[in-house]
Amino acid sequence: MSEAITVTRVAEAEIGPDLSGRLQSLLQACFPEYPDRSYFKLPPHFRYIATTGNGHVAAQMGVEFRVIRVGDTVLRTFGVVDLCVADAQRSHGLAGTLLAEVTALARSCGMAFIVLFADDDRLYTRNGWTRVTNRCSWLRINDHVTLGLAGPEDTGVMMVKATGEQPWPEDDVDLLGHLF
Repeated sequence: MSEAITVTRVAEAEIGPDLSGRLQSLLQACFPEYPDRSYFKLPPHFRYIATTGNGHVAAQMGVEFRVIRVGDTVLRTFGVVDLCVADAQRSHGLAGTLLAEVTALARSCGMAFIVLFADDDRLYTRNGWTRVTNRCSWLRINDHVTLGLAGPEDTGVMMVKATGEQPWPEDDVDLLGHLF
C-alpha cells in the first residue's frame, strides 16, 4: 500500500456519530442497497477498522461474539459481518489483514470457530475458511422487526474456520440469534 494504514479494534458502543457516518458511507459504497445506517440487521459487538493517515476509513469488519448450538454441543464463536474495503485500497491484502486479526483474537480468547456467510468464498478460502453444509436455524430480522424463525436449512453460504484442533460438527446449527 502506498500510504500507512492503521488497524484498530473498536467496541461498537464506543463508535460516535462521525465514525459511524464514515462507516456507513463505506458500507453503502461497497454493498448495493445497504440500509441507511452503519449495520445491516443489528450492530456488531466490535469492529476492526482500518484507517489511512488522514482519517479515511479504508476497510472495516464487524465481529459478533456468540455462543451457538451445533447438535448437542454449545460452541463459543465469533461471527464476521460486513467485511469491506474501499475501492482505492483493494488488492493490497487489507481484507486478509483484518481476517488475521480476528483469527488471532479468537485463538487468544478460546473461541472454537469463526463463522461467516459469503456468496463469494475466494477471499475466505485463501484465509483458512471452509464452506459447510449444515442445516441452520436463525432469527429472521428485517428493519428492526423480528419476523420469526428461519430454517432449518442449508444456506449454501456458511463458512467456518477452526481456531483450535476441534473438528467442525456435522449436526444442525442453531445460531441462537440472527444470521451473521
